[in-house]
Amino acid sequence: MAQVPEYLLERSRERRAALGLPPFGGGEAPAPSAPAEGAEAPAAGAETPPPAGGVPAPTEAPVPAAAAEAPAPVATEAEVAPYLAPPAARSGIPAWVVPVLALLPIWAFAYVGALNPPSTAAPVLTPIQQGAQTFAKTCSPCHGATGGGGVGPKLAGGEAKLTFPNAADQIAWVDSGSISKAKGTPYGDPSRPGGQHVVHVAGMPPFKGTLTDAQIQNVVTYERDGLK
Repeated sequence: MAQVPEYLLERSRERRAALGLPPFGGGEAPAPSAPAEGAEAPAAGAETPPPAGGVPAPTEAPVPAAAAEAPAPVATEAEVAPYLAPPAARSGIPAWVVPVLALLPIWAFAYVGALNPPSTAAPVLTPIQQGAQTFAKTCSPCHGATGGGGVGPKLAGGEAKLTFPNAADQIAWVDSGSISKAKGTPYGDPSRPGGQHVVHVAGMPPFKGTLTDAQIQNVVTYERDGLK
């Protein structure tokens, strides 16, 4: 049986040590034999002489310890699964509901207004209300704003009915006026308590043609029933 040269054993031990393997046989590797006395130790870096037999042993490049035990690969940022942020908490109400609820009162107001449009027609006045307007423009300068009298006689407080018990007689007096009557001319009911009225100032113009029949009718109604 051929004996393995010592330098090969030494290299094998170094290789196993670099790979972290236990030495041969599980025990400590035998120490290399010291060179014989008087023999020169090979210089550093010098080639080891070939063993007997003339066949040189193959040289093996030393394996660095870092290459023997390569570190585990580290995953790069691109290989890491992307982090998915949890979805924000949702209220369960769609986003479009908020503006709809905000506009709902305006829509309701417009809807009610469409069903009940404001009336553009002038309010209908009663005959007394219309007569009050005519009295304020035409008669109040002489008979007073409230019919208490002035240049003309008093009409409020039932005086118009006392002078003219019949409304048609008062309408005829307003139609013709007093401007055509001489001063001292009596007019009205002869049975009036205190006697008839007489023309003091012939200044009442005839309103026939100036006012319509409806206006004269209404102003007489106001003087008889509206002036208190």
